[in-house]
Amino acid sequence: MPPENWTLNLLWSASVSVYLIGGCGGAFSVGWFANRFGRKKGLLICHVFSYVAAILFGFCNMAESFEMLILGRLFTGFGCGAGSGLVPMYLTEIAPVNIRGAMGVLHQFALCCGILVSQCIGLRQLMGRDDLWPILLALIVIPCTVSLVVLPFFPESPRYLLVNKGLEKEAEKALRVFRGRDDVREDMEEMRAESEMQKKEKKWTFGQLFRATGLRLPLIIVCALATCQQLSGINVVFYYSTGIFLSAGISPDMVQYANIGTGAVNVIMTGISVPLMEKSGRRPLLLIGMGIMVLSACGLTVALNLQGTITWMAYLSILCLITFVVGFALGLGSIPQFIGAELFKQGPRPPAMSFAGLLNWLCNFIVGITFPLMQSALEAYSFIVFIVIVIGFGIFLWWKLPETKGSTYDEIYRKMGIRAPPSDGNTAEMAQLKNSADLKNGAEHGVVKETDNLDQNDNRKTSAHI
Repeated sequence: MPPENWTLNLLWSASVSVYLIGGCGGAFSVGWFANRFGRKKGLLICHVFSYVAAILFGFCNMAESFEMLILGRLFTGFGCGAGSGLVPMYLTEIAPVNIRGAMGVLHQFALCCGILVSQCIGLRQLMGRDDLWPILLALIVIPCTVSLVVLPFFPESPRYLLVNKGLEKEAEKALRVFRGRDDVREDMEEMRAESEMQKKEKKWTFGQLFRATGLRLPLIIVCALATCQQLSGINVVFYYSTGIFLSAGISPDMVQYANIGTGAVNVIMTGISVPLMEKSGRRPLLLIGMGIMVLSACGLTVALNLQGTITWMAYLSILCLITFVVGFALGLGSIPQFIGAELFKQGPRPPAMSFAGLLNWLCNFIVGITFPLMQSALEAYSFIVFIVIVIGFGIFLWWKLPETKGSTYDEIYRKMGIRAPPSDGNTAEMAQLKNSADLKNGAEHGVVKETDNLDQNDNRKTSAHI
């Protein structure tokens, strides 16, 4: 007896949402993986979840088991959630300051390329058929295998080796490989200074991160970016894309190619943002991109409501859809992925990026659950909600987000008005250290003043004698 419609809808919802639940778990585990195994080894271990998922996908149809499909989605989500934090952390830690932003964007660029490739091979003419979808899902083993073969030949993050493990020689050796030169004294001195500070700190936990008042603003900024990325409406735009293309007169058989074209625009603009990131900086690129998204969403709202009466509004919808994707790719698509590595030092970085990643996946889950209800209530006016959200976050980021391009951590903290962020949230201890330093300075000042008085007396005696 075939299952009823409500049962099928429940299973479909479960298979979709369980991926995002797994992503939340993986993102929350980033800090533990990064500190326990290191950045590189953590990435390699996360591939195990993808291999297990590929096995479940490959045999679920043969076993006639929807449970294997749902479980495979859970494992895939966990691996992706952990990788979404570990990859940008590794890239920004191995990159020189002058190309740190560009390296961070490469992660998002690779994601966009992967989405585009999956759209292409998922065409009905290729592998998007009823008999081939298990193999299509199991193809995740290909990029995982490439990573497992290539990544072991790269060194571990030098910053992790020195600051976290105290392995100075190994860190210097890794730096020489990544920099391509023998003289890495400047980088080593900067990491040694951070290592000395790290030795005085306790092991960072989520509780210490939330109690550290000096790190509260960077944490809010990172969480705001992670939240805004998912609440910006980018997934809704892709949801509407099929209907928009159909209303513009594109045949149903050609809509899938139009969607691929939208994915190609995302890839191209993300690639363009790589050099722009170091030329124009993070802050202007982010705010300009968010501005483009707001204007595009306004135009899309108008066009969707008038395309039934004005024919050419359907073409305006396509234009606004493309420009929305362009704005997202320039700013919110890439910057939230690596900004946490620029706003936090080695100690608080893993828990901060873990928490931001958890919020990112959680907001993705919330949008997926609530959007069908929002669409049924507001229809084409749904974009007004996302317009308000992007404007609100844009005002906050314009007010509080500093430019991080080419800046050290101390320079970034000064731009945010933070003189000396507490190491572990223990304000009493920091105040005691400050008082000790003031007493020491006062004593030294007294010695200098007394010495000056003696010198003045000697000068007066010498003048009298002359």
